[in-house]
This record gives sequence, structure tokens and C-alpha cells, in this order.
Amino acid sequence: MNQELRDFAIRAIGCIYCRMDGYIAIPCEKHHLLTTGLHGNGKRRGEKATVGSCPWHHRGIGRGFYANGNPMGPSYAKEARAFRSQYGDDDKALSYQDELIEKWVKGEITEVCGA
Repeated sequence: MNQELRDFAIRAIGCIYCRMDGYIAIPCEKHHLLTTGLHGNGKRRGEKATVGSCPWHHRGIGRGFYANGNPMGPSYAKEARAFRSQYGDDDKALSYQDELIEKWVKGEITEVCGA
């Protein structure tokens, strides 16, 4: 899959962390995973190591609550340890993102965001 299509798929699928919580969130930003797996420390692993993340989970921007009032969980930017504890490491996130992209390509994901 070329990078342009991967980026489109990531935006269409939405935040993978919200999906882990049972929700679909837009807008969705591309988050580059780092070589160290640590917040703010390391080099980007490349364009194939990217996942979709909403502004709250990615940068700590926004309300931090779903429409029904449930909390969105920790933000990677604000609470990196709690975020990792709840959602797992970068390899888990990348594996889940790639799994969702495969399903999206096959048309098995019907609840998508406006990409």
C-alpha cells in the first residue's frame, strides 16, 4: 500500500485508541511512532510506523470526554505512562492499526470517519 492510501485509511478509520474504548473519533491525526517508544524521545520509525490518533489522545487537546460523558482515557502528551498502561506499547498500536487498515481495504469496516 502506498503512503497516500495509508494516510487516507488512517483518517477514515479514526483514532485507534478511541476504537479500543469502543468509540469512533474524528478528527484523526497521524501519529509517528518513535524508535524508543518513549514520549518525546527518539526518532520517527518512518511513514509505515504511523497510527491514527484524535487530538485528545495524541496531543491532549480538547475536552477529553466522549459525547456520552465517558472519559476518553489518558492523553499520550499529558500522561504517557498511564496512556501506555491502558493502551499498550507502540508495537501493539501499530499491529492494531495495520489490522484495521486490512479490514478497511476489504470493506469490513463500515463505521468510518469523514476522511
